[in-house]
Amino acid sequence: MTFIARLVAILIICFIQVLAAHGASDQFILLSSTKARPLAMGGAFTAVVDDISAIDFNPASFSLYKRTDRRRLTFFINPVSPVFALKKNRALFTGKGSKVDDALLAAGLFLKSVSVSFNTLELGLLFGEERIGLPAGFGEREKFDVSGFRQNHSHSFVGRLRLAEQVSIGAVVSYLAESTREDLLASRTGIGLGYGILLQPEKGLRIGVSFVNLPDSLASNRFFLERIVDESVNVGISYEIAGTKLSLDVRNLGEEQQRAVREFHLGFEQILFTHFALRAGWFKRKEGNHVYSCGIGIFDGNQMYHADKKFAHRNFFVNYALVYDKEEIVTDRLHLLSLFLRL
Repeated sequence: MTFIARLVAILIICFIQVLAAHGASDQFILLSSTKARPLAMGGAFTAVVDDISAIDFNPASFSLYKRTDRRRLTFFINPVSPVFALKKNRALFTGKGSKVDDALLAAGLFLKSVSVSFNTLELGLLFGEERIGLPAGFGEREKFDVSGFRQNHSHSFVGRLRLAEQVSIGAVVSYLAESTREDLLASRTGIGLGYGILLQPEKGLRIGVSFVNLPDSLASNRFFLERIVDESVNVGISYEIAGTKLSLDVRNLGEEQQRAVREFHLGFEQILFTHFALRAGWFKRKEGNHVYSCGIGIFDGNQMYHADKKFAHRNFFVNYALVYDKEEIVTDRLHLLSLFLRL
């Protein structure tokens, strides 16, 4: 193990012990979320290449296979969520919703995503992504809690086109659902759009730019932790060498808005022993408080496949993130878990 890996391991262990020693309310997003890796890295993900975890941060960073000369159909399945959803099915479908949306939400508990790849184009559907930051009326969330999921989620369709070896563009269309202020068990819905570009000027270095357009009625849908506002331009840079990745995002460039926040988000990832990743992140809210995060990735699924079926990036099956958000009145610890297998 390198010196930097040892140092990071010690820092994260100490960090977790510090968090355990201070009182804080815990919230769990363990049912259905692809954001464990991005939020473990402080949300600095605009220039980080990944599969379904990249969709919401920069559609141009959505990437699957190394080899692009074959047509492929890929499924991402979640073997855990359906078990807990069945146990709490009445709570899951409490409140108001449409039959079509409910069908997509139920299907997404097991089939998280389906993607098609051919030549330089990759298309993907992402089902039932749970919103980060539910309204306070839902109270403290327990492990594998399903409350509010029906009213607070999204479905996305993404497309990414590689124009050259060093240039990709992408776009995403998302159906968004969010609780209304008048009735938490009712939801307002809308369509969000996102566009992005990803450049790789040299090996290991990537530069990403994304634009996010949210419906006016859902302008704050992605503000909590992700810190993304309507009509915002986000710029990111990442550099990877010898299993160490550093990333930096500048949030919400562009026109001044009431909630626009220009913030720096930092992320770090260290690969250890092929099948284990350590992650850490940080950003400072415009309001003044610091948000710290850490996480792990376990078992790189790429090692299960032959060279022609390997992804162009590491594909950890299990990802966990702990986000420590200390405010003046309330201190939150947010736990996120993703467990997706690809077929």
